[in-house]
Amino acid sequence: MPPFPGTVVKIFSPKHPIHRYGKIFPFLAWDGDEVVGRVAVTINHAHNKYYGDKVGFFGFFEPGKREDVAEALFAKVEEVLRSEGMASARGPYNPTVNDECGLLVEGFDSPPMIMMPHNPPYYADMYEKLGLKPARELYAYYMSAHATPPERYRKIVERFRKRTGIKLRNMVLKNLEQELATVHRLYNQTLDRNWGFVPITLEDLEFAAADLKSILRPEMAMIAEKDGEPVGFSLAFPNINEFMWRARSSKGLMRILKFLWLLKTSNPKEARLAILGVHPDYRNKGIAPVFYYESLTRASHVYDGGEMSWVEESNEEMSKAIRLLGAKRYKTYRIYEKPLEATV
Repeated sequence: MPPFPGTVVKIFSPKHPIHRYGKIFPFLAWDGDEVVGRVAVTINHAHNKYYGDKVGFFGFFEPGKREDVAEALFAKVEEVLRSEGMASARGPYNPTVNDECGLLVEGFDSPPMIMMPHNPPYYADMYEKLGLKPARELYAYYMSAHATPPERYRKIVERFRKRTGIKLRNMVLKNLEQELATVHRLYNQTLDRNWGFVPITLEDLEFAAADLKSILRPEMAMIAEKDGEPVGFSLAFPNINEFMWRARSSKGLMRILKFLWLLKTSNPKEARLAILGVHPDYRNKGIAPVFYYESLTRASHVYDGGEMSWVEESNEEMSKAIRLLGAKRYKTYRIYEKPLEATV
């Protein structure tokens, strides 16, 4: 699957958030005149300050099928991280937890959804041979948009709505600046229990939104309110990766033009529920199931199916709510880590 046009090159832009709170070191592996691999090393000062940590990150790790290339690239990762005073290497992050992250280890029979990574199955063996160990797993669930939720689930959702007085509204895209300010506040309040979470600035969020606002459907972007006060949010994006898949046979500018034409003239068949956050005071009030049920109901008028991702392995509460709706876990992504021995 070719990447979304511009998503890799924008990391080199001075406006990218990583350059405000960290450093990124990109490397290519050459064999004679041929590029045979790549990797990027990231120092995220915001993460290490927040956790009192000395973790370095790596991503965009593509050694192909050659173990010698993998070894050479990862040796460079370790060299850079040691020189920067880091105690361990963690990844893959492309380049942060708010971007594509994780190595696909289960679910290779379907292409990736928007903003999700993909890799050959043999990469997991390469990681292990490099001394990397599993640190955390991230799950992706899939559900047909035309599936009928269990009657029990519908009754639970209706009971939650009546008992809490929670109401859902669409984001008002013409007031995007104001809506982003609400999402920014909720994001930092609601996702703090996610492993690797780092508070983001409004500027970071606006940078990320620049690529996505043109494809976002307002009915798939929702705010939960209690007495007019925002207490949760949910964002689902159309899976425009479908268009990249259809344009993949074209090269260079023709690929971009074909992608843009499809984006203008076609509708994706699937979507991805990418972000869902509930204020800590309302986490046990049933808001997440309400979001899931409403997202499915709305998606049934537009899409054939979709993904809910990613959900941490430790977040059994959210995983249970998704499974009760009828979704099936179909992909697993893994974060790896390796301690770095100090050089003498």
